[in-house]
Amino acid sequence: MTKNNIHFHLRLLTLLTLVMFLGPVAAAEPALDTTDLTGSLQEQLATGESLQILPVPDWPRLRQIYHDYGNRLLWHDPSGRIASAGGALQRFIRDSTRVGLEPRNYHALHLDDPQLPQVQQVVRNDLLLTDGFLRLSRHLAQGQLDPGSVDPQWKIPVEQLDSAQLLDRAVINLNPVPALESLSPRSRSYRRLLQALAEYRRIADRGGWPALPDAPLLRPGAQHELIPRLRQRLIASGDHGDGAPDDPNLYDPPLQQSVERFQQSHGLKRDGIVGPNTRAALNISVEQRIAQIASNLERWRWLPQHLGERYILVNIGGYLLQLVDRDEVQMEKRTIIGQPKRNTPSFTTRVTHLVANPTWTVPRRIAVEDLLPEQRRDSEYLLRKNIRILQREGEQWVDQDPAMIDWGEYNKYNFPFQLRQSPGDGNSLGRIKFHMPNPYAIYLHDTPARGLFEQPVRDFSSGCVRVQDIGELVDQLLTDSDLETTLSFYDQLESRESGYIRLAEPIDVFLVYFTAWVDASGEIQFRPDIYNLDRPLILNLRQQYPSEESKLAHQQPENIPLPD
Repeated sequence: MTKNNIHFHLRLLTLLTLVMFLGPVAAAEPALDTTDLTGSLQEQLATGESLQILPVPDWPRLRQIYHDYGNRLLWHDPSGRIASAGGALQRFIRDSTRVGLEPRNYHALHLDDPQLPQVQQVVRNDLLLTDGFLRLSRHLAQGQLDPGSVDPQWKIPVEQLDSAQLLDRAVINLNPVPALESLSPRSRSYRRLLQALAEYRRIADRGGWPALPDAPLLRPGAQHELIPRLRQRLIASGDHGDGAPDDPNLYDPPLQQSVERFQQSHGLKRDGIVGPNTRAALNISVEQRIAQIASNLERWRWLPQHLGERYILVNIGGYLLQLVDRDEVQMEKRTIIGQPKRNTPSFTTRVTHLVANPTWTVPRRIAVEDLLPEQRRDSEYLLRKNIRILQREGEQWVDQDPAMIDWGEYNKYNFPFQLRQSPGDGNSLGRIKFHMPNPYAIYLHDTPARGLFEQPVRDFSSGCVRVQDIGELVDQLLTDSDLETTLSFYDQLESRESGYIRLAEPIDVFLVYFTAWVDASGEIQFRPDIYNLDRPLILNLRQQYPSEESKLAHQQPENIPLPD
């Protein structure tokens, strides 16, 4: 018996099981003729492309699936009554906002069309439920969009789902809900963001929040007619209590605390002063925030469903690194990431070695675009930075005297040198580097410029990720190593000479661009879209379910302001 025959007989057995164990049906529904249903099913499969249904069902795939199932209904019994599995699937589709998706994208608007004759209505429902199941399962498991089409910096392969096999499981078990619920990302961070989406939708249903007109700086202790409006705005988003103040026009200490909380959760300078950028962040509509949350949920679905028991998550857009162990954040550190013109891509790799007192081989682009102009202006620049100049002679790189080089002769097209910074306190990689093989020459490392971690926006690097207090992260990663290995690394660090050790347990690293997430305290965090990657993602997500009824149809996503 061939593989296709086995598959066919399995599906016939599934249908027999379905007929025997259908759930309860409404007694008032009249039975329909099986022959009429079969004929209508074949007709609608044959002429499906002519139906005016958005999104357009995948008719070739539906024909193959129903052919494999012997051209029988999957979600209705032979007399046309909805089965318990079909009812459960309908409810799941209509409630798919709960999982961050849009019901109309799974034919919710076309189910139970009263204008159709009953036979056609039953058949079309069955077809649309099957197509909705396939589409919904893909979107839950791997996202609604191909990341490569909307984010050129996304380098993480998306896990592929066999949705037809999942359909078999759903039909055999007579309940599609467990199969669908098993597909979402397993991370608690994803679930928290889903809860935030639900809360912001409730805020939108209550009318959102008022905008603040332009005004002078609002400082703590000031009196101004806009203070009540500011207070109302923060109450609407849950950033301020709703108790009545003694003086409504006074910028009092409780309101200052709420403004500073808002500033902290939006990546703004936490000074309590409502200036142009804080006001601009306050004026971003709840609909735009909902779209921002939805776009970040989509990024979560592009990731592997299970990231592992222990891993490092670098939140690029949030300037944060988290060490996650069994879905709990064990440690969180600030980071510095790549500037927009040299951004840090989203990719995954693994830390295999720790490097003490690293040598920095300067990437060619940085050498010719940054260091060469500095050396032209100051002939001592490379020497002061402890940077060696090497030039290939035969099979070897040979040191060159910078004083003997006419730097004005060289540019990015004819630069023949390799620049290499020796270990030391001034080394751009600092004292520690995490070696993680990848094609982008991006690493986690220390930095001598530690004061930059106090800035709210930290896009100062050329792509690599600088980590605050990286030694504390090293301590955690060495817990799996034996005492001799650990002591060897710290001895190497104290020696000021370059050396490395192999981790006993290499650890996976996920670098992902997020602009919205929920922190460990349950606070929703938003950040400016410094790489301008939210806009194309939001626009393409909206095009997945075009509708005049959409609350976002008239909105255009805007870049979120930078800090005051």
